[in-house]
Amino acid sequence: MTNEDRDSQSLPRLSDPDDPRDADVRKLLRGALGAEPASVDVLAGVQKKLRERSGGKFYADEWSTAKQPPTLTFLVTSALMLVVVVIAYAVLAPLRGHAAPVQTEPVPVDVLPPLH
Repeated sequence: MTNEDRDSQSLPRLSDPDDPRDADVRKLLRGALGAEPASVDVLAGVQKKLRERSGGKFYADEWSTAKQPPTLTFLVTSALMLVVVVIAYAVLAPLRGHAAPVQTEPVPVDVLPPLH
């Protein structure tokens, strides 16, 4: 046996699940990666305190702090924008006119005699 054969036999493979050293490392990692602490919604708390202290001056509209997106507002806004675009097209379409005809014959070129 060569030295390399002895070294490879004495060392466990990297993916060996029975290696006790790997089990210790896995146990440490599980403890370190345990459950994450519950996240706190800081933004909602700040908005609530501002609303209470200011008497509703800030965040009084409630839509900026709502849990659901204002879908109806989006739909109404997009419908109004569509109406504006259709009206603009109806007003501007008759003004576009027709293309003017273009002359395609070449212009005569004056050729000067070479200077000596």
